[in-house]
Amino acid sequence: MKMNKLLKYIGIGVLAVGSVGCSDFLDEYSQDLVVAKNVQHLDELLIGSVYLRSHKVEYGMSPGTYGFVNLLDDDINTTGTAEKGKVGSQAWGRVLLPMFGYFAWQQDVRYNYGGTSYIEDDGTWNTLYRHIAHANNIIDIIDEMPRSTDDEKKQYHRVKGEAYFLRGQFYFALANLYGKAYDPETASADLCVPLKLTPHVEYDKSKPTQFSRASVQEVYNQVVADLLVAQEHLTISPQNARFRLHRASAEAASLLLSRVYLYMQDWEKAEIEARKVMSSPHFALATIASFKPEEPFLKRGLTEIIFSQGANYVATSNLNFSLTGAASDFCVTRNLYDLYDEYDVRKSTFFAINGSTDSVRLTNKYQRGLELNHISDGWALRMAEAYLNAAEACAMQGGRENDANVVLSQLRRERIHYYQDKTYSGEQLLQEIRDERRRELCFEGHRWFDLRRYAVNKQYPFSKEIVHTYNVFSDDNEFVTTLYYSLPAGDPAYVFAIPKRALEFDKVPMPNNARDKRDAIVILPTAPKAEDNPTEN
Repeated sequence: MKMNKLLKYIGIGVLAVGSVGCSDFLDEYSQDLVVAKNVQHLDELLIGSVYLRSHKVEYGMSPGTYGFVNLLDDDINTTGTAEKGKVGSQAWGRVLLPMFGYFAWQQDVRYNYGGTSYIEDDGTWNTLYRHIAHANNIIDIIDEMPRSTDDEKKQYHRVKGEAYFLRGQFYFALANLYGKAYDPETASADLCVPLKLTPHVEYDKSKPTQFSRASVQEVYNQVVADLLVAQEHLTISPQNARFRLHRASAEAASLLLSRVYLYMQDWEKAEIEARKVMSSPHFALATIASFKPEEPFLKRGLTEIIFSQGANYVATSNLNFSLTGAASDFCVTRNLYDLYDEYDVRKSTFFAINGSTDSVRLTNKYQRGLELNHISDGWALRMAEAYLNAAEACAMQGGRENDANVVLSQLRRERIHYYQDKTYSGEQLLQEIRDERRRELCFEGHRWFDLRRYAVNKQYPFSKEIVHTYNVFSDDNEFVTTLYYSLPAGDPAYVFAIPKRALEFDKVPMPNNARDKRDAIVILPTAPKAEDNPTEN
């Protein structure tokens, strides 16, 4: 009987022994051994230990679980000050200082600026593998659960579909953090992350290395397989409308599949999956009337939000921090801000100018304030992406440029007042779609991964240097100096190093990803505006 194995699993560098504490069925068992008796028990385990919890982030960005993903790209920078000694905001000590390793693409991301303290680099790795372990347990035993009634059968399909969806989504995230971008020519040889698909303990103390890294191809194949299973079961038993936001649905599986195929440059399949989402009776592209500068755009009840889990790190519960454009805080780059048309409703809704610094701040893309933000900045899925995926997939298929233009115009008509349809072709068409993707999905965890995959695109490769400005303040929040950090095109830092503790777990560590030591390239006595990035055009 497999049930007595539930939640007994050794992860990579962590011991994942589970209990979720969400039902009486757990009370009669010890906390390191849980036996499920029916699908309802597995459903409770799914909610408590597989889905990522939405929670408040009180003090701005932190590594968290995936919390650094929007710190890495060319849409974010730090705000400078005009005078040496000028006092900045408290964001310096609570946000910029501890997040230096990620923002400046350091070889060892754990350390703050100055190396005076550090935060472990394995938070995302450990959390995702722990949640994958729980998903593996559900997948392993769910077929043994009794399901004699119609309700039990429906719940069986939903829980099984959700478990496969979540495992697929977590492995896709891990693959794009710790593996190279999917290149059809090298994916079978490029190292990715370990694949753990079984529930049982595999630790063997006689082995010098417990886990090996699968190839990028193997991990992507598994993600596709998991999402196809999820799609099948969630189609058989659709998600109740009441739970759609925070629980996976067939549309969520299709949209994520579309994204995966897009990364794999399988354009035909990417389009097919995107159009499934576009034709859904349950979700719809938000209309232009949904954008109001004085109200958050991405919030509960918006018709185009398909799924979300996990926290939001760029719209914190404390209004003083995180992308405010205040001195010594993060700001939105002018390069992104200037991409928007004058009549683009996203520009006035998402952004505003900070009057004290003249830098761009993120305002009402997400809900801010003391309430829990239900829309994640890294794990959300929404209808606009389906349109963008379909447009890109069409543009990359021969003879489909007209279809790409049609879909792109459909999106733009709901984003730009007085928009007149335009026709593009060739590389210009693809660049328009890429720019639209950047506008629409900014600060939702897409841009860093899009830059990675554009670099290995076979038809229209694109890469760029990114320069981040890091303004240093004293313990008293007085401006000291400005440092520039450069990430050249194709730099090894587009792939994260395997966390230190995961490597140290084995006598003979698994191969690591090389990252170069990165020093500041410019030191200035005063701080220019961060958005005056000399490498952007």
